[in-house]
Amino acid sequence: MNQSPVIIKSNRYGLIVRLDAAMPFPDLLEAVGKKFSESAKFFQGASMAVTFQGRVLTNDQENRLVNAIEAASGIHIVCIVDERPQEEAYYEQAIRRAQEQQNTSDGQFYRGNLRSGQSMETDASIVVLGDIHPGASITSRGNVVVLGSCRGNVYAGASGDRSCFVAALVMKPMQIRIADKMARSAITKRSDSTEYALDPKIAYVKDDHIYVKNLVHSTLRDILGSTEEES
Repeated sequence: MNQSPVIIKSNRYGLIVRLDAAMPFPDLLEAVGKKFSESAKFFQGASMAVTFQGRVLTNDQENRLVNAIEAASGIHIVCIVDERPQEEAYYEQAIRRAQEQQNTSDGQFYRGNLRSGQSMETDASIVVLGDIHPGASITSRGNVVVLGSCRGNVYAGASGDRSCFVAALVMKPMQIRIADKMARSAITKRSDSTEYALDPKIAYVKDDHIYVKNLVHSTLRDILGSTEEES
């Protein structure tokens, strides 16, 4: 009898999903959805970490698999963890670390990537040590600084403060909002596996428009000057 292309192992905190190495990815994605749909009653409403085994996946493929699992089973996938010994304690620790990062009370620092479909809101300025992928969003009443690539939707100054800014080491967002001003990117969406050269930029509001400029000393002087004029 042929082995199933998708095998699920689980404990209280983690899922280990073994995938067929040769099946075309679209067929595998469908098989994953079907498998988790059949097992939905066992997982409904659970928050779990997941490990994928059996084949090398791109970030985009991981995102699509996570979305398929959540849609089919009602599981909330908190994080993806690398292959490690299959110990319940390890997955429990990973869950708790991820939840602590997501629920930090001051909202000033987040370590990790925001993947497609994920969103974050904070009342304070925030520094993200990671990437904001296409399809992800972040909203802050203050400033947003991304120490990685910013390719999703970013909203700074959500309380209406036009003096707020967005800065990133790679600035290729789908959409930027600062207070009541909005700008969309004309860049074609690429896969999450695409790498970009570092090119730090900052977006800010001046003269009723959003400007995106190189993050250099003259730009900072321009921002400080416009802020002082408004205050």
